[in-house]
Amino acid sequence: MKSPFRATFRIVGTTLMAISITMVPAFVVSMICREWDTALMFITLALAVFLFGALLCRICRCPSGLTESIRIADGLQIVILCWICASLIGGLPYLLSGVTSSPVDAFFESCSGFTTTGATTLTDVNHLPRGVLFWRSMSCWTGGVGILIFGIALMPALGLNGQRIISLESRGPTLEKVSQKMRSTLRTIMLIYLSMTLAETILLAFGGMTIFNGLLHSMSTVSTGGFSRYDSSIGYFDSNYIRNVILCFMILSGISYDLYARSVREGFAAFVKNSELKLYGLLIVVGSLVIVAFLFKAGTYDSVSDTFSIAIFQTVSVLTTTGFTTADYNLWPLVCQMILLILMFTGACSSSPGGGLKILRVTIILKLIRHGISMRLHPKFMESISINRQELPGDKVSGSATMPFLFFTAMFIGVLLMTFIGNPMSESFSACLSCVSNTGAGFGGQGSGSLYDHFNDPSKLVLSGLMIGGRLELYAVMVLILPKYWTKDY
Repeated sequence: MKSPFRATFRIVGTTLMAISITMVPAFVVSMICREWDTALMFITLALAVFLFGALLCRICRCPSGLTESIRIADGLQIVILCWICASLIGGLPYLLSGVTSSPVDAFFESCSGFTTTGATTLTDVNHLPRGVLFWRSMSCWTGGVGILIFGIALMPALGLNGQRIISLESRGPTLEKVSQKMRSTLRTIMLIYLSMTLAETILLAFGGMTIFNGLLHSMSTVSTGGFSRYDSSIGYFDSNYIRNVILCFMILSGISYDLYARSVREGFAAFVKNSELKLYGLLIVVGSLVIVAFLFKAGTYDSVSDTFSIAIFQTVSVLTTTGFTTADYNLWPLVCQMILLILMFTGACSSSPGGGLKILRVTIILKLIRHGISMRLHPKFMESISINRQELPGDKVSGSATMPFLFFTAMFIGVLLMTFIGNPMSESFSACLSCVSNTGAGFGGQGSGSLYDHFNDPSKLVLSGLMIGGRLELYAVMVLILPKYWTKDY
């Protein structure tokens, strides 16, 4: 076995071992709830996956100097293989517990969780075993911080360098490294991630939620996954306090984790001078006010407070690609639905668990448009593109400019396949946009509850591919299609 293949399968094995560890909490929850069959299923599956991953690592031992032999193409293979393996393994609890009898539905549900999309094929979620419900939210929580983070944290012990791999999975363009050392960066991100999860769980418990429900919804919120314990999502809770707590943490979860890490060193000034954060706040305020105005005009809700509360919650939920709902926005005026679609395309901040194009890219594109207009008016106009007073290198600018093209190309291919399979055009467009942006929020046939059970198996596989492609921000998937990329020069 050649060295790059050894490295690939060794990292995949490490990732499988990490996934098996994340099944242990679901086993503990099943034991506490006395769901003995579910508990036995989780512990058996966790042990089997861990042993298989350990066997891969054992068989595929890497020579000490292997790091330099891993090409970019090898890194792309590793990223995609790890996400596919995670989704396949993560779907087994749904099958083995009897929650679904369809392997495609199980894969779709797992894929939706790990990519933090929040789309679901499961109906009557209220009556699922608690262990399975916990695993469902746990997959979101794991995917939010990045499934490869576990493998990368262990890579120094394996003699491999994770820097090249994690750069392929970064959630949008970043202006600087959070830390000079990868392990220090991972510790910082995990500490912030854990702190937000625990803080939201405690606050929800004060609002009357059980600890179990609070933890499930906290994991889905901070990961921007959007899986809820109930079919009616957050609309199930008749509590302004609970909705406001979740609203606040959705906003916090849509902010760049790079920015959080920098604020640890620089203080509150890091937030004040960040242009992406300013645009993020502006989109929330303007989007909410415009939707409120049209809802008032249409007389959709009788109460002023309900109109503001529902509009703001839904705006933030779609912009951060969380996908929680408190009302059926399919009943809103079409202009409000169009605004939500635009926000879904825009997405959250870079280096956040959220999906979409990313606000930093939108900022760069707007600056490019302004730059192009200035050059038409003044042919000798010379000005570099800068963000936060930092000049951006050409590769980041060109990458941000080409990302919308990749985004719409993936959508076009997805819609073409969906309509070829036999789905209506409008429904295909909505589903593909929702999946490639990792939002899960539904329009039309899916409903606002992100329910995708009415699609047939080929359609679900297409949407699963879009979810993985969107999670990897399309470059990894698109580049591997090019034959040129497989030459020795890459």
